[in-house]
Amino acid sequence: MAPHFPGAHEAVALTALVFAMFVCLNAQWLGRHLFVIDVPDAERKRHAEPTPLVGGIAILTALMIWQLGELYLFPTGNVAVQKVLLFCGAGVAVMGFIDDQTPTYPLVRLLSLLIFVGIAFTIDPSLVATGLNWTSGISTAMPAWGYLALMSVSVVGLVNAANMADGQNGLLTGLFLIWALCLTLVSSGESFCPLILLGASAIVFFFNLPGRLFLGDCGSYGVTFVIAILTIRAHAGGALTVATVIVWFFIPVTDCLRLMITRRSSGRSPLSADRDHFHHRLEAKCGTHSALALYLGAVAVTSITAAALPDHAVICIAVLAVFYSVALWVTAARPQQQIVFRFDRPAGAPAPSPGTVVKLATKAPPEPDDRPDFTDGAFGVSAQDSALSYPDRKSARQAG
Repeated sequence: MAPHFPGAHEAVALTALVFAMFVCLNAQWLGRHLFVIDVPDAERKRHAEPTPLVGGIAILTALMIWQLGELYLFPTGNVAVQKVLLFCGAGVAVMGFIDDQTPTYPLVRLLSLLIFVGIAFTIDPSLVATGLNWTSGISTAMPAWGYLALMSVSVVGLVNAANMADGQNGLLTGLFLIWALCLTLVSSGESFCPLILLGASAIVFFFNLPGRLFLGDCGSYGVTFVIAILTIRAHAGGALTVATVIVWFFIPVTDCLRLMITRRSSGRSPLSADRDHFHHRLEAKCGTHSALALYLGAVAVTSITAAALPDHAVICIAVLAVFYSVALWVTAARPQQQIVFRFDRPAGAPAPSPGTVVKLATKAPPEPDDRPDFTDGAFGVSAQDSALSYPDRKSARQAG
């Protein structure tokens, strides 16, 4: 039997958060030794200097420390889901870490995510619900295989959407903060994992916001996977409706779908990179800080409202849809205003014949310069006198 001692929860939680702080304070050293440094390229990566990709390591290590404590020091709650968070979360994090060191093929990452989702549902069959609870009093029954397929696609889609949203300092870490707070609200104290996630994300956020470190794929994949599993667990347990889940992830998922469609329609790969993301467009229109405040503010207000008041989730979805659509319209690139030249003919002048060429500007001939020069014998200096160098003679001419 696992040993119990007073203050075990507090001690493990403090250890986890202190370790997250340690990683952030030593980000440059860890990034160099782990070979996870993001080098700017002046195109998509426009940060000023090489930046360590260790933010995800800080958050996930804190989570793993807490999960180890829950499993072996004070085993409480659903042991199966704790194993899923520990082993599958760590597996996805390692996959992202490898991609941070050496970029891998998107198909490899996709298949790896599907494998870990399958392992998660195998370890904890209680993640598979009997149907979808859309909102209060509205549900849809589903067979187990259909629910499993839908959740697999949803997890993979959410992870990729979060990875696409990780293009501005403080954005994805801010979303992690909001989602962790919402999960804490709906968990009702059943699990402290969302609370640890909230604390670790807050620490990384304050280092990520000024650009001292980045999450990296380790963070965007691993942390989002953990959030997805916690969300599925909350829905399967009846603490969360589908409408509320849609509110939480509406903007990043909708923007991901828009980008994939527009890229495909323009003949490019849906996974190709560009700067047409929603946060890029807001940043170009409003500036970095205002864009971040708008994005996170819209997500925070609607997500917290939907978590606390599930019956208002549908209204929150409508608000987000209007906000996203209007913001896209306002930030859309438009043709530059053309300059129209108007040529007025004097009264009685004949109209130009077809094919007439109109000169807009001509170069005027240089005006004659009658000022005295050395060649005129001015200033008492002969034109053949080489006592003065050419620059001195030129200065003397200009002075004259």
